Amino acid sequence: MRVFPCVRLLRYALVAWIGLCVSFPLVSCGQGKQALDGGFTTAQALDAGDQSQVITAQAAQAYKVEVTVQAPVYKLLRDDTEGLPHQRFLIVLNNGTTVLIAHDVQMAPRVPLKPGDVVTIHGEYIWNKKGGVIHWTHHTDTARHVGGWIDFNGQRYQ
Repeated sequence: MRVFPCVRLLRYALVAWIGLCVSFPLVSCGQGKQALDGGFTTAQALDAGDQSQVITAQAAQAYKVEVTVQAPVYKLLRDDTEGLPHQRFLIVLNNGTTVLIAHDVQMAPRVPLKPGDVVTIHGEYIWNKKGGVIHWTHHTDTARHVGGWIDFNGQRYQ
């Protein structure tokens, strides 16, 4: 099927317009006062850095995909102490969703975080209805898997 150039141009214009309609309200009018808990705003997530890999993985409902993302910490959660101990926290993306980070503290040092801190994370993403989880954020102990890490304040935790 042949698509005429004007139809393709209209499609690109529509995608651009939708993108502006979604992002403009977040960053205008008082720095995007779409406040999450504790006064945290989506404008802070917009300023954080590249989040495209995770947003694409969310849209595709991806399972076990290596991703790297830079985002602010939204909320610290209690450690998961069942099985291997994991430090757990949520990051917020510029699309308004949160992603759970499960960082194995037996394999890597604990990251000294507080809400609002910006972290860069590399690990394995698994989609779920709540936004997904990134785990395997530590060095690898097997040749079958790539190691991950968390960068924070100039230090790599792996």
